[in-house]
Amino acid sequence: MATSKNIDTPKVIRDEIVIRTYVDAAIEVTKLLPHPSLVLKNIGKRIDVFEKTLKQPDVGGIARRYRDGIKALEWDVSRVTQRGERAAFFKDVCRNMNLDAVIPAAVSARDFGYTVLEAMWAEADGRAVIVDLVEKPREWFRFDNANRLRLITRENSEGEPVEENYPRKFIVVRHEAGYKNPYGNGLLDEAYWYAKGLAANFEYHLGFLEDDGRDHWLGWVPPGSTPEYIDEVENALLKLRNAAVAVLKEGTRIKKEENTGRKSSSDAFELFKQSCKSTINYLWLGSNLATGGANTDSYASSKTGVEIEESALNAGKELAEYAVNTALRWITEVNAVPGDEAEECRFFLFKAPANDKQQAETDEIYARAAGKQVSLQLLAKRGYEDGDFEDAAERGDGEPAETFQAGAETAGASSGSGYGSMEPLLDATEGLKKKYRKPPEPIS
Repeated sequence: MATSKNIDTPKVIRDEIVIRTYVDAAIEVTKLLPHPSLVLKNIGKRIDVFEKTLKQPDVGGIARRYRDGIKALEWDVSRVTQRGERAAFFKDVCRNMNLDAVIPAAVSARDFGYTVLEAMWAEADGRAVIVDLVEKPREWFRFDNANRLRLITRENSEGEPVEENYPRKFIVVRHEAGYKNPYGNGLLDEAYWYAKGLAANFEYHLGFLEDDGRDHWLGWVPPGSTPEYIDEVENALLKLRNAAVAVLKEGTRIKKEENTGRKSSSDAFELFKQSCKSTINYLWLGSNLATGGANTDSYASSKTGVEIEESALNAGKELAEYAVNTALRWITEVNAVPGDEAEECRFFLFKAPANDKQQAETDEIYARAAGKQVSLQLLAKRGYEDGDFEDAAERGDGEPAETFQAGAETAGASSGSGYGSMEPLLDATEGLKKKYRKPPEPIS
């Protein structure tokens, strides 16, 4: 009877076993891991070639539209414990950052697969804080065989290990990255050939459609005419088309045929162009319905497009939140931050309610059901700040305080909700919310 071999192994193996240096000996030639993009391999370029793709109008317009959608979102720090001292400190840190530049820079990782932000530190009230996150050229950075970020320098073509040499200095934001591909999945990589096809065919089709729309000139030459004379007649026809003046030998016959209009070729190009643009829309926005159905007058189509576009924002939101939250975590690691350590402090993006009056009514319903009143803290979460409201008796406009209070009674102030006294004001100024921005319209 065979006996099994007794192998002495630890109960838990903590070291990572399946790594490139253990499995693939060929990668020992260099420390750097090549970018897995098939596009970059085929054209022999670096990742900065996608910068040109991003400037192609059909791609740049959609990518810019997406980034603007992220920038239009509201931000906050720890909505649950907003009034805490610790959260207030980090809100001040975020206010001092140029978030209008930081957020789209982090979101660009979705376009390129990854982006690198350099943290700019400064002293403030005796603490080291990050005052900005600046996007740096991603082609200056590479990943090594251990998936560690390296900075390529003149002195070191293999790159310096960023995390070891520059702790808490560079934040790398990646989109759909994994062990096999630490560079992330960039949408520009997927859209490259579609954008290239649109750009390369534009000039050709522009000339084709221009020629196709003109009248046609035909020429007959005598039998036995030399090739040189045939070329002369062809050039004469071109002159007739452009200037209506030409010189021909006697015996040569010409004729002009009016163009009755060909649409098949131009329609084919329009179908090709629309197909490419629909694919690009789908990559960035999640659906080509976000452009609205052309000539369909379909409310459902455009409405669905808006909803899908909003769901596609989640990927960009996560990238921006990761970048800012990493910066806040680093500040916590090197400083004695004020407030309770148990207080949750997290930067997040959210979409403001589309209708302030509707949101107020919703808050009032929940407050009444709980037997509570709307607090000043909730009003702060809705975007109001100190100084947005003042006592009626302190307005100084000659209006008696009873006028506002009387209106409050008729608006349902007795309902037990703190919003009762604000109802007339919300009715009169539906868009009062200070930080509210109108949600972006679908692309036309």
